[in-house]
Amino acid sequence: MDSKSLAKYFSIALMLLTISSSASVVINEMELNPPEGGVDWVEIYNPDSENVDISGWTAKITDGSWVGQFPSVPAGTILTAKGFYVFNGQSSWNHNDGGFATLYNAAGEEVDKTASRQDSMNNDFTYGRHPDGHDTNNDGDWGLGSATKGESNIR
Repeated sequence: MDSKSLAKYFSIALMLLTISSSASVVINEMELNPPEGGVDWVEIYNPDSENVDISGWTAKITDGSWVGQFPSVPAGTILTAKGFYVFNGQSSWNHNDGGFATLYNAAGEEVDKTASRQDSMNNDFTYGRHPDGHDTNNDGDWGLGSATKGESNIR
């Protein structure tokens, strides 16, 4: 193997080592009852120091018998360390102003799931983790505050 091929091989190997399969990606914030003209959305966050390939991942909001399924993440999408990704719903979604969100990896395995929340205010307040990515599987991980879609929940 010549030096160019060897260098290319090591570059690819290093890149693959820095991309984890699922790390500790969590649902970080969710909009369950947007203001007029808005859409439901779910934000995920990578609290780790490694990038994560989220190609093919999906999420859904469940509110009783109603389910809002988000489209899968496009191929080649990398969620950087400490990065955010937002799943956007559709303006036609109509449900009872609450529910819970579930995140799935490309294999269809559940990665994270929130508790059920109610939001009848029809405004830009959302449920978010405080601080970002804080996950003790406790209700105290979450708070209601102004939306920070795609950004840190630290205000």
